Amino acid sequence: MNASTNDTTARRIMALYLATGLGLAVLLMVVGILMRMSQAGWIRLASVDFYALMTLHGAGMIAALVLCGMGGIWYLMRREVAMSASLALWAYGVTVGGVLLVAVAAAFGKFGAAWTFLYPLPFLNPTWPAWSIGAFLIGLTLIVLGWTVWCIQVLEAVLRGFGGFRGVLGWDAVFRPKAFAAAGRKLPPPQVLPAFVIAFDGLLAATAASLLGVALFVHWLDPSVPLDALWAKNITYFFGHDLANFIIYMLIAQVYVGLPAYAGRPWKNSAVLTLGWWGTLVFLLLAFPHHLYMDFAQPAWIQYLGLGASYLSSVPVAVVTVFGGLLLVWRSGMRWGLGSLFMYAGMAGWILGGIGALLDATINFNVHLHNTLWVPAHFHTYLLGASFLFAIGWVFAMLEVRSPDPTPPAMRWTIGVTVLGGIALLVGTFYLAGAASVPRRYDVEPDPGPLLAGWGSVGAIILVLGLLIATLEGARLWRGLRRAKTSVEWPWSPDAAARPEGGAR
Repeated sequence: MNASTNDTTARRIMALYLATGLGLAVLLMVVGILMRMSQAGWIRLASVDFYALMTLHGAGMIAALVLCGMGGIWYLMRREVAMSASLALWAYGVTVGGVLLVAVAAAFGKFGAAWTFLYPLPFLNPTWPAWSIGAFLIGLTLIVLGWTVWCIQVLEAVLRGFGGFRGVLGWDAVFRPKAFAAAGRKLPPPQVLPAFVIAFDGLLAATAASLLGVALFVHWLDPSVPLDALWAKNITYFFGHDLANFIIYMLIAQVYVGLPAYAGRPWKNSAVLTLGWWGTLVFLLLAFPHHLYMDFAQPAWIQYLGLGASYLSSVPVAVVTVFGGLLLVWRSGMRWGLGSLFMYAGMAGWILGGIGALLDATINFNVHLHNTLWVPAHFHTYLLGASFLFAIGWVFAMLEVRSPDPTPPAMRWTIGVTVLGGIALLVGTFYLAGAASVPRRYDVEPDPGPLLAGWGSVGAIILVLGLLIATLEGARLWRGLRRAKTSVEWPWSPDAAARPEGGAR
């Protein structure tokens, strides 16, 4: 290996990915607030504008959080194995270029077929011009291309640095534990597991997305060429569902490294943790059919496969990673800063969102819930209430770990209550609306939709205000580091965590 624990270039590239992703995410939160305010009747968006904003919000938010995960994992792997900075910048540029094209298609072309763009909806008597369809498809193609390059680079680096598939997957530690221990061998650091799983599965998903993209381009250029709608829907959700779920697993890599800094203990890899990621490697790819229960032409065995994989995918999360996080914190003398607060709360959001998702993935519940606001409820919980918190928790950990002037308790409480309280109120109204059968993707909702949308708007506004305060506090911590001329690099190795100065027990 050619690890570097003081790599300024790597830190800057990670900061570029994170700043772009988080900045875009906050901007799209404002877009989401406008949609909820319109549904509440506080303002009135024209239907064509509402659905264009909905498309921009959905596709853009996924891309924003993907960028956060890409930057974090690339940085962590660069610490362990030599990787090309120029290739990482190329992947970043192509991905951001794709996001900008999607924004142009939605904002100026009023493309409003949602982030799922399910065939044949984009092409059937649309209110948007033909060029916006092409701009949207080209934008998604660029995002997939940037993602593919990133997956290839990370996968190659992980396999090169940790003994190929056998070493990364801990084959000998699982099946020959005594010989493995006697030889003095060690498993890779835990953050290598999500890097490998996401790069491997992500490459498979990107291949499928590329096939679909070519088919959609052909139909756009020559509408007389038909596509099979059920085939297109399966491929769309195979990629789209997987990419949305990859976000959580990418960002948990940062928690594996960041949370131990506050607990004063390393998050060690083990045969159990490795086996859990074996399951994730498989179940992530097989769970998407739970989006297709309403497609009665779909073979029944595929639907049951999706149901089983959905349930089994929760086992590695709950039993291995989240329970492992609880054990890491338990009686550790935990120091609570904004970084540890957000990362720890994010694991709770992951579980809560996962429970909501599992209910929706259960066929008898799905009949009643799937076309309601229950669906935005559960994915806002684990994207906003978990993934986004992991990302901002990582940023604060990078600042707090060497800060000479830690965040005062009153400020920590203010930020925690506003950010977490705002998220809870926002997603809670989605769950209540879904349970009351308020349909999703309606710009004008039946009762009690408008009332709940109003309360959801209040929660979202509180959240944005909390994030504004958090940004100001982050800037204060950064200025303190610059005045003290202190590097923001981690002062610990993945195998020997050191508790940061400051913070409260």
